[in-house]
Amino acid sequence: MNQGALDTIEAAIPNLAEAERKIAVFVQESPQKALHLNISELARQAGTSPAAVVRFCRHIGVGKYSDFKLWLAKDVYQGWGEKFLPDLELESQTPGARAIRDMTEAVRRTMNSLAQTLDPIVVEEAADRIRGASMTAIFGIGASGLVAEDFHQKLTRIGIPSSYLFDTHAQITASCSLRQSDLAFIISYSGETNEMIEVAAQAKTRGCFLISMTMTGQNRLRDYSDLILEIPTVERIYRSAAELSRISQLAAIDILFNVLISYDLDSAISALERSMQATHHF
Repeated sequence: MNQGALDTIEAAIPNLAEAERKIAVFVQESPQKALHLNISELARQAGTSPAAVVRFCRHIGVGKYSDFKLWLAKDVYQGWGEKFLPDLELESQTPGARAIRDMTEAVRRTMNSLAQTLDPIVVEEAADRIRGASMTAIFGIGASGLVAEDFHQKLTRIGIPSSYLFDTHAQITASCSLRQSDLAFIISYSGETNEMIEVAAQAKTRGCFLISMTMTGQNRLRDYSDLILEIPTVERIYRSAAELSRISQLAAIDILFNVLISYDLDSAISALERSMQATHHF
């Protein structure tokens, strides 16, 4: 499609039926808002029906609503790469039953994708590298920071030396004092977070082996990485919240942790038992 979505809509308005014209006017007046809505919510806010939205898409030359939103996003956010465009399907008053159904189905698809994306040989090498390092320095911010904190807690429980600092500037500072015998483990779904790129650059300057957990496809973090735990691209970077990406990262950490435990099961069991007994009465 050589012409932009908004120009195409403007040219098509005289030939649209009344219900479809309502959608065209709504999109013209609020293109960014339209990108955040699923088909039912767009129809509701435009004062028409989902069937009219489908007809509107066909009349302007796109077969599916998802294709229309991508076309519109490229028009609204000119110069942005596709993975940074909005990927939202919001609807007001979403019934709980539908939210449960949609999310559980999305998680099932995400786990299937993770099983295809995550290389078992890479997981095993990552476990070997962590076991052999003097200390595993874990880095991540935002939603990836929650995953990083979870991994730090897991390694601590089985006695593997590790570190994680919540503050972003503290993470960058820590990366500047890494030793060559340390391992840097950076978690970044996009692989484009400037702070994590700085951490990666510092880690490589210090001579550290660097493991990254990031999405499939090219990104800047991969260029610094010695080993990559690939996470399926299940969400774009612009999203309402890190849901499926966070879930896939947490699952990948659990997989890696289970491999680490299996290498020295007796020691791991003893360590887990000690921490459980020490904290159980609080």
